[in-house]
Amino acid sequence: MISFLFLKRMIKRSYSTTIYFLIASIIFLIIDISEIVRIKIILPFILISLLMSPSFFGIMFSSLTVSLFIDDRQNGLLEFLIAEGIKPRKIYYEYVLAFLLISIPITVIVSVILGLLVRNLYYMILILIDSIGISWVIIPPSLYLSYLQKTAGSSRSPLGTYIGFTILLSYVYSGTIIKSAIGIQNLMLYAGITILLIAILLTIVIGYTIKSEKLIP
Repeated sequence: MISFLFLKRMIKRSYSTTIYFLIASIIFLIIDISEIVRIKIILPFILISLLMSPSFFGIMFSSLTVSLFIDDRQNGLLEFLIAEGIKPRKIYYEYVLAFLLISIPITVIVSVILGLLVRNLYYMILILIDSIGISWVIIPPSLYLSYLQKTAGSSRSPLGTYIGFTILLSYVYSGTIIKSAIGIQNLMLYAGITILLIAILLTIVIGYTIKSEKLIP
């Protein structure tokens, strides 16, 4: 599958950037783990803050995926794939799939670790749904904005990443407003499912708008 090749190239594209992102993500995970061990009682605000580490892993992989897409578009690889008869929509979906192949397993592992530490299966499910949704919803608009740019690699390309951090910080801020555990859980459940559905819908809809003449800069 092309997505596996994209995934391999995504990681190898810049080892320094990949290592930097991984170190930052692991630091967030260590902070979350130390917070759980130190506090032991998971308050509503703390529950939302546990989204930081799994979401950061997803945001990291989304950034690597979009950067690879921009490079491949600029160096003529996408033009070659189209010339080989691969549909533009399929190319777009393969980049999304490459992201999901690395992002979802890592997010599941991190969410399970946090869920086991807090000893609450429901919390683990909430963290998993929300973190996957936050990181996945970044990819479709990021790829689409890069696809629309005539000059590959313009400053608008990371907008999707900003969206992801905005959603994540909005979650954290809401934890300071909503004081009840039930309120936080409902927020994470319904908002997480909504964001995940939006991500899936955006992925499908944007795929049908990708045209070969615009995919080639």
